[in-house]
Amino acid sequence: MSYEESVAAHYGRDNIEDQLLAAVRDAGKDPDHFSPADLHGADQLHMGGPAATARVAARAGISAGRRVLDIGSGMGGVARHLAHEFGATVHGVDLTPELVATARSITRRTGLEGSVTFSQGSAVALPFEDSSFDTALMIHVGMNLREKDRVFAEAARVLRPGGVLAVYDIMLLGGDIETYPLPWAETAETSFVQPPLAYTDALEAAGFDVDLEAKTVEEGIAFLEQAVAGDAPVGLDGQAVPNLMAAFRAGILAPVEIYAHRRA
Repeated sequence: MSYEESVAAHYGRDNIEDQLLAAVRDAGKDPDHFSPADLHGADQLHMGGPAATARVAARAGISAGRRVLDIGSGMGGVARHLAHEFGATVHGVDLTPELVATARSITRRTGLEGSVTFSQGSAVALPFEDSSFDTALMIHVGMNLREKDRVFAEAARVLRPGGVLAVYDIMLLGGDIETYPLPWAETAETSFVQPPLAYTDALEAAGFDVDLEAKTVEEGIAFLEQAVAGDAPVGLDGQAVPNLMAAFRAGILAPVEIYAHRRA
């Protein structure tokens, strides 16, 4: 099994859509016709949930009419948020077939299939023509990407000149990761966490100029505290959450945002 197949298997579960629709029913909504906001972030697993999505979108300059690529789109929560709240046209790409199927179904149920679409595929071989997008996002995906240089080169290829790539990942600040599982990996074999400098170096080599770097440690800890208290999004539970919180508090890991634009 390749490492990409191992990553896809880590996220693939047959009951993901059922869990999301159960949350909609519990809120008294119609599971066949509801708003993306009715999921209350249950489909957005990154630190900060929908509030962080809104911040990243604003910093990346996403607005109505922008063509956005969501690399590692998961259940599609970020893509739907960008379409519903910002008016963007979004295409998501993800390795895991079960997540792509769930993303398509939930998008249809929320009436956004005209502005949000999904493909199953790899971040190192994006199925798009050159200069197809205005903006690309990679939110809590890089921890599973071994070849970030290839990913950033692909992002540069499909972005128009001047287009923005926004990266929001868990990154290594110091020390070694000694305790697994973590939300993105059961073992070190599929965990490729790197420091911010490794990201910025790879971005610059791929043809980007870095504009902003920001850490959000306190937000990440608060988000995980809510998860431990039982208010976790779908799939963010178990021992992985306390392990990640301990790494945040020890200064080993932190959520970091990096924004860069493609050079002309």
